[in-house]
Amino acid sequence: MRIFVVFLLLLIAPLPVLSSPQPKNSWQQTYDKLRAEDTRLAFEYLQSHVNRLAPGSERIYVGATLARTAISLREGQSLTSSIVYSNNINDEILQHIVAALLFAHENIYSQTMAEFKQAISKAYTLEEPAVIATVELFYINVKISLANYVQLNHHIKEVERNVQLMNDLFWGVNSLHNVKALNANFNGDHALAIEMYQQAIANTVHEANKAPYYNNLALTYLDLGNFSDATKYLKKSLKLREQQNNQFKIALTMLNLGIVANRANQHQDALTWLDKAYQLYIEFNNSYRKAYTLVQKAKVYTKLKQTTKATNAIEQALSLISVTDNINLITDIRIHAAENMLTLGKVDAAIEQAMIAHDLALSVNDKSHLIQSLELLSDLTAKLGNYEQAYQFNTKLLMEKEQLNAQKSMQAMIALESELEVTAQQLENVRLEKSNNLQQQQISRLEERQRYQAVIIIFSLILLFLSLRGYNKHKYRAQHDNLTGALNRGAFVGRVTRFGNPTLGKKHALILFDLDHFKQVNDAYGHPTGDLVLIQTAELVRNFFPQTALFARFGGEEFMVFIPNVTDDEIFELANQFRERLSTHDITTETREKMTVTASFSTLTYQNHLSNLDKIYSKLDVALYDAKNRGRNCVVKA
Repeated sequence: MRIFVVFLLLLIAPLPVLSSPQPKNSWQQTYDKLRAEDTRLAFEYLQSHVNRLAPGSERIYVGATLARTAISLREGQSLTSSIVYSNNINDEILQHIVAALLFAHENIYSQTMAEFKQAISKAYTLEEPAVIATVELFYINVKISLANYVQLNHHIKEVERNVQLMNDLFWGVNSLHNVKALNANFNGDHALAIEMYQQAIANTVHEANKAPYYNNLALTYLDLGNFSDATKYLKKSLKLREQQNNQFKIALTMLNLGIVANRANQHQDALTWLDKAYQLYIEFNNSYRKAYTLVQKAKVYTKLKQTTKATNAIEQALSLISVTDNINLITDIRIHAAENMLTLGKVDAAIEQAMIAHDLALSVNDKSHLIQSLELLSDLTAKLGNYEQAYQFNTKLLMEKEQLNAQKSMQAMIALESELEVTAQQLENVRLEKSNNLQQQQISRLEERQRYQAVIIIFSLILLFLSLRGYNKHKYRAQHDNLTGALNRGAFVGRVTRFGNPTLGKKHALILFDLDHFKQVNDAYGHPTGDLVLIQTAELVRNFFPQTALFARFGGEEFMVFIPNVTDDEIFELANQFRERLSTHDITTETREKMTVTASFSTLTYQNHLSNLDKIYSKLDVALYDAKNRGRNCVVKA
């Protein structure tokens, strides 16, 4: 549920303009004033203004804001005539962003990401902080709208880093506050999210432009179970949305009011709001949002024990989402459908939907939905008496939770160690202090207490010893991937950034590679064979590269290798040799079949000490994307 509360937060919120002091008569002030009065007036103003600006970061921001406003007003087709593009690279970046926003509105995930990859790649070649910060900010907003929180912290830090390098004020200060709050809310830090939304509300001059923040604040209160405040702020936002005359955002606010009313057991109010939202989504012809509204209606019908209506709503929702390729959103719908079918007593149908959700989440390494689906599958198979399969699902569930909570486990272990730091001498001092105040007649009782304290000391020391042994195990697990034994991302980054400068005439190098068509391996041979491919790939890496190398699994089928003190030619040749070794290595499946896999590679060398890998990783990722476009099974220098 949390991932979609946050998803709806972003859809409601437009990219707000800078709320810091602005020059008089700036376009930001004019746009801000018009947006508070009527969204269409703001749209027409942006149309008239965008082509007056020279290619650059300001025109990129204005053009992308125009695109988002056009989409919300169902004016997306007018963008082809609204923006006159030049051959300048800044305008090429703007074209990619506009195309990506249009694809995102249709929930076409792969094409959205492809367009943004192009925009980001070109932005970094310019090395202009304002351009990079603007592109990354729109990328973050779209990733959240498509329910993709992978590496979100990395991209937020990139925006902040480039904003610090700028000489002028940044266009999207409030937008940056907004996405940081959304990310905090997704990660469960509701107090930080509320603080940031309240700050954005205080910074916004025109009351009507506070609507997105009221929405976001309301849904944070919903996550906390505070239905009264959630309803209050949503109704306040709805009133402002109606004042702005933006039907798309009105529909989203009504949908949220329906969700809150259902959670508060106000079922008739919930159906009223959801029906209103659904009618608006019919006008927008938005398949995903129609499907999501139907699932919310099914939840209300289930609570009311109106089984037929609940079933019909779920089936209608599932028929709608087949037209989109956004795996994260489809997965969430499938999980909601499984939960409703379980409530309706349709266990077999619930297992079918939960299994689809499991496979979809696994294919894109979506940990949040994967854990939800495994919890459902474990409970559902147990209900059918299939305890062996339930045990297998539960084992996988525990493994996924262990990986997700490794950091928390480490912190808990450190806290436990601190509590056990009681020495025998400290206990003896307590004993002596008490014995000085006791009379002779209490000697027998004192001796009994001493024996008890001795047992406590021994037990404490044993527990400390066992805890320290467990700490080493947890430390290893917290730093290594459970399946392949490779370092995890955090441990790898920590070790690489501790390396000093390379020796004279040498460089440090990074190799990023991603297995080609890995999803097809899982589909054709099954996930056990997919795990076997990952394990044997890791073994090949350890046996091939020098002992000084560091090796990590960055997620899914993506790996990174760090090799110190090499030359450009050496690292490119080494990567190419390993590529050939991998492509000719026979892997035996569980059915004794032979198969081979290939991978796409990107390499990068550097001479100076690194404090973090954020910028270098972005360059490697772009080069890896280029390798995929070149036909895969090749090496590209970043």
